[in-house]
Amino acid sequence: MALKKFLLFFLLLCVCFIGCQAHTPKSLDDSFEPVNIKGPFTQRTDHVIFILDASQSMATDMHGNNKLAHARSIIRRINLTMPATMHINSALRTFGHTRRSTEYRSDLIYGPSPHNKQALNEAIDSIQYVGGMSALDLALNGVMKDYHRNASGHISVIVVTDGEVNHSKSIEVVSKLKNHYGRRFSLYPIVLDSKHKEFMKKLVQEAGQGFVKHVDNIYSPDNMATYVNRVFLSRVRHQDKDGDGIIDDKDICPDTPAGARVTINGCWILGNIHFPSDSWELKEKMKPYLDEVVAILKNNPKLWMEIQGHTDSTGTASHNYTLSRNRAMAVMNYLIAKGISADRLTATGYGETKPISKNDSEEGKSLNRRVELSPIKR
Repeated sequence: MALKKFLLFFLLLCVCFIGCQAHTPKSLDDSFEPVNIKGPFTQRTDHVIFILDASQSMATDMHGNNKLAHARSIIRRINLTMPATMHINSALRTFGHTRRSTEYRSDLIYGPSPHNKQALNEAIDSIQYVGGMSALDLALNGVMKDYHRNASGHISVIVVTDGEVNHSKSIEVVSKLKNHYGRRFSLYPIVLDSKHKEFMKKLVQEAGQGFVKHVDNIYSPDNMATYVNRVFLSRVRHQDKDGDGIIDDKDICPDTPAGARVTINGCWILGNIHFPSDSWELKEKMKPYLDEVVAILKNNPKLWMEIQGHTDSTGTASHNYTLSRNRAMAVMNYLIAKGISADRLTATGYGETKPISKNDSEEGKSLNRRVELSPIKR
């Protein structure tokens, strides 16, 4: 009797082990050497969120591995091919990725944060199994949580999936995203199953911007470079002396240091740092962008800088002047605390006098509640 129980237990253990193996992606032989994309270029987008299908259907075979292995690999290849000089925020979401076959879920695995190739690769590698239902609509809804309406710049969503998703719900949420962000939203599905390519084209048509690719058509280094160019970059055919991606004819701040984030006018700005109304508090999410400035100043020890605070048009001119100076001082104090000499910094408040957007909407006002940085020649 004891022997029968042991054999039964051993058999169940083997079944579980084989089942787990079937849902864990094999490691691809990734000898991928990315093409070095050289400038000059400007960016088409400011934020990219990758949505990775890790639902049950991704366990099926594709070229000797399961679909999840190929989906992870294609995101990794995009990541490796993206130029290091890009200033972009990135995030990674999954749908599925659960041990419960009937669970409907989506999880934010990485970001949103300033793009970091190593951190994103580690997040991709952490997705080791498939399961659950194909909740693409839930993942797309998550984009609106990850990037609120007042997030500045263009948002690109890259979905890697076999296409086994709920059609009506997915179209409904893409329509919401389009209404939410307008022309600042693009959709780029990458499909692993050709039979669902036509539906993905309908999703792009609903989004109004983007295109669909099959994973096999962008897998090689050259094809991947073409893909990254098309999604992320625009070629610059005019001179750009300071290399900030803004041509000299439109650059009103021509001496921006290398590595700085800039506005559409070429002026150094703290990336994605927009203050709540009547506030100068530095939120935790702002600190990665401030640390970028610290790194630039440490790499350029002869660089002096004016920190320029700005407000929207709410309130009196006198109040806004004080508020804008407090915002500039908050940033200056942070940089000093990080080891930058106070002698290299000056804080100035400009109130509401230099808007970069109209103050006739909440979104426009949000963009104006900002801090810009201006190098000082000595």
